[in-house]
Amino acid sequence: MKMKSFKTISIFIASVMLLLLTACGSNSANGGSKEKSKVLKMKSADVVSAKSPYSTGMDEFFSNLKKDTNGKIDVKHFPAGQLGNEAEIIEGVKLGTLGFALTGSIPDVPATQAMSLPYLFEDSDHMHRVLDGEIGKKLGKRIEEKAGVKVIGYVYFAPRVLTVKGKNIKTPEDLKGLKIRVPNNQISIATWKALGASPTPMAFTEVFSGLQQGVIDGQENPYELIASSSLYEVQDTVIETYHAMPVRYLIMNKKTYDSLSKEEKDTIEKDWATASKAIEKKYKEEEAKYIQTLKEHGMKFIKPDIQAFKEATKDVWKDIAPEAFGDGVYEEIQALRKEK
Repeated sequence: MKMKSFKTISIFIASVMLLLLTACGSNSANGGSKEKSKVLKMKSADVVSAKSPYSTGMDEFFSNLKKDTNGKIDVKHFPAGQLGNEAEIIEGVKLGTLGFALTGSIPDVPATQAMSLPYLFEDSDHMHRVLDGEIGKKLGKRIEEKAGVKVIGYVYFAPRVLTVKGKNIKTPEDLKGLKIRVPNNQISIATWKALGASPTPMAFTEVFSGLQQGVIDGQENPYELIASSSLYEVQDTVIETYHAMPVRYLIMNKKTYDSLSKEEKDTIEKDWATASKAIEKKYKEEEAKYIQTLKEHGMKFIKPDIQAFKEATKDVWKDIAPEAFGDGVYEEIQALRKEK
């Protein structure tokens, strides 16, 4: 009886072990494909309009990314501040509640803010020579260390111009005594002080009424904002200073990025390179339309003495760039100009 019980137990144990081995083999065979077929769902955010080239470009980018990863990376983009203001969006990427974001200057990251230094780039071609090469890689790492996010890449933003009413601005001397609204940051204030104006920090939401009531004499922004905010109703002249050409960044949660395979990382970067070029092309096309809109509303355009503006602001970088970019980087950027 004991022998029979022992045999029965032995057969039972052997059967269980066989089932376990079969299950393990099955999991081992399918586990890889199961892991590979896992979908990484994420959110992305921005503050610009849903109709902006940035928003439509991000939709196209994520559509291509989903296709090129066989559906493994699935991202939904939320524009127009649906998921918060810019600071909240950046914090969301750091925390991982957001996978991606397209953003401009990042708080407490001087390298992103210093992209607005006066005449840092001579044009968009110079910008690409700088940021597509070794300097761009160096700055990207610097931003990552400070911000705690992964920088996937950058994209063209618009040059900034000055608007005034009833003024013929050709040189910095013509700005003396004029109250020019600027964003509340060190670089904008230093730039317009150097130009001889009286820089007046003010929230953008107050600019229209400030111009209407004469609290400020002028303001500086890209053509897009001038047109979309109907500033032609309270300003009549555009001074084509092109004094700053900042960029925008595509950032990603670092932990999520680090968890991806090399192939997935390469796909993200390849698809973004394609998307950023398409966004820039579309934005420049839209920019031409904004200029036409301003002309149709009676604004006149003045080409100032750009060399005089550059000369007046030539030392602004000295108190900012070494700390923001690192020693010698500003000089490296200028060395890549065609006109030196």
